[in-house]
Amino acid sequence: MPDKKDSTRKNNEYANIDQSIAILPFDNMNDEPDQEYFNDGLAEGIHNSLAQLKGLKVSARTSSFKFRGNNINIKEAGRRLGVRTILEGRFQRRGDDIYALQDKIAFAIAEKLKLSFWEDMKQLVDKKPKPGKEAYDLYLKGRSYWNLRTLPDLKKGIDFFQRAIKLDPSFAAAYSGIADCYTALGYLSLIAPKDAFPKALEAATKALELDSTLAEPHASLGYYRFYYDWDWAAAEQEFRMAIALNPNYELAYDWYGYYLTAMKRYDEAIAIFKKAAELDPLSVPIITDIGFSFYYGGNYDEAIKKLKLSLEMNPGFGPAHLWLGRTFQQKQMFDSAIIEYKNTLKAIVDWPVALAAIGNVYGVSGNKIEAQKILGTLNALSTKKFVTSYGMALLYTGLDEKEKAFTWLNNAFEERSNWLVWLKSDPRLAPLRSDKRYTELVNKVGLPE
Repeated sequence: MPDKKDSTRKNNEYANIDQSIAILPFDNMNDEPDQEYFNDGLAEGIHNSLAQLKGLKVSARTSSFKFRGNNINIKEAGRRLGVRTILEGRFQRRGDDIYALQDKIAFAIAEKLKLSFWEDMKQLVDKKPKPGKEAYDLYLKGRSYWNLRTLPDLKKGIDFFQRAIKLDPSFAAAYSGIADCYTALGYLSLIAPKDAFPKALEAATKALELDSTLAEPHASLGYYRFYYDWDWAAAEQEFRMAIALNPNYELAYDWYGYYLTAMKRYDEAIAIFKKAAELDPLSVPIITDIGFSFYYGGNYDEAIKKLKLSLEMNPGFGPAHLWLGRTFQQKQMFDSAIIEYKNTLKAIVDWPVALAAIGNVYGVSGNKIEAQKILGTLNALSTKKFVTSYGMALLYTGLDEKEKAFTWLNNAFEERSNWLVWLKSDPRLAPLRSDKRYTELVNKVGLPE
């Protein structure tokens, strides 16, 4: 349980900020170092309870958890997170009723902040079934792996969520965790779309059957409708529902920004991404996504600024290198693009998406020999793991082999490749757009005018 160091400290310097709070990771007072996932899970649970309160800004986990350790400057944390109140504490695990404890702490914070709307939340939370200790413990482990976003970690996350459900089949949040993991696996093309997105749909639907108040499954459904079902209206409805249920859910804004970018509603997309960044100001992925949106909107200089900022914060973040490489490529800075694609591959080894990108730029810049080598690498990889057909189409486009490019684009359609939502936006496919087969494919995907 929390000891006497637990405190909710206000920063007078930020008194003009609307009601706002950040939940910092709790110091681990347990003897077992591997219990950190549990302390983080408790802090995240308190965050999730408070995040549902409309009118209260709750700094996202990613940014808040940057402030880990004993020598935290509270004023600096408040300034960087853009919040008025900070919750910090130490935690030592004693007893079993942790799920109830996080709600108790959340309610105490709401009372101390004099939030007039917290009673409605308390009544709602009191009605929800509480998972058992072991199931909740497995859920927390699942979330700790989900937050890492690599192929092996996402698979581990799914395993822990499934084990939690086996113990408690009514555990809605665990189903939501499975949906989140499968959306990530599908988006990154780590597994085939047909092996990822339908499972996300199944898990998110089950989560909402068990608890219709959860925001996360609606966001996952929006992801499915957007990237796999290609039902644009339904996707937007789900993203908006997620935001309405939890105005502090930064991923709902972030994913909605992807959708708006694909719909070429660039001003709206940047505004939504900025809202995500307001909630999660130290998130490298969100800053990267702002750069990605500028890239698709053709504002390459702004894209470069954002992507370089991402890499200043985390030089090893592979997606930022990927998008920076794509931006350099559009500015015909081919050597710089190749460097960034290679940096992507250092961060995410043998990632077919990055290999296809570097093969494309080799072809476009006239280095056919290196492009053919990449083609050989992708063909070899395809015998061991999923290689997106969209990437193969890009490589053949770079080699100016249009017939093969269209063959692979049609394969991508059969795969239900999530990358096809960018058919009208991806500048690397410009050499194909005058062909009527391209227009036919765009119409098959159903992208709006």
